[in-house]
Amino acid sequence: MGDVLEKIAKYHKDWVELAEVFDKDYAEDIVQEMYLLMHKYKVTEQQLFTNDRPNRGYCFIIIRNIYFQLHNIKKRINKCELNDEVYKMVDDFDLEKELDWNEFRTKAEDEVNSWDWYDKKLFTLYRDNKTSIRKLAKETGISFVSIFHTLKANKKRLKELLQEDYNNLKL
Repeated sequence: MGDVLEKIAKYHKDWVELAEVFDKDYAEDIVQEMYLLMHKYKVTEQQLFTNDRPNRGYCFIIIRNIYFQLHNIKKRINKCELNDEVYKMVDDFDLEKELDWNEFRTKAEDEVNSWDWYDKKLFTLYRDNKTSIRKLAKETGISFVSIFHTLKANKKRLKELLQEDYNNLKL
């Protein structure tokens, strides 16, 4: 296996250039990840070489797949819900950011508290219990469709009200 990796690594510069097509900042990391995957899955010389030339198509597909995995991870990280535990993990904790975040949460809570009883109760049940809509419908006896549309409308109201404030947080 070591011989195969040594042979493919001779074309390292080519693989980095190929990875730069997808992401210039992480091209080197993507190529290193490609080597690790080749080692992990014990890729053979027949898969990597055709007539003693590297199979660029095979390497392209590996690099592309690694890039898409990286891209999906970045999207998930950006979409993660921020909560108080995030601050515990950050070394350079900034009090100003905490105050902004608390102000944002207070504004959101004030908005939810201003809703009528049904909307408020349904939204807080869904948010706090982390229960699926189906399970909530079964437990409360309220139709699934009614819960879905109510939550959708309430989320839209919150988003419209708080979108600018959320963008200004710069967390």
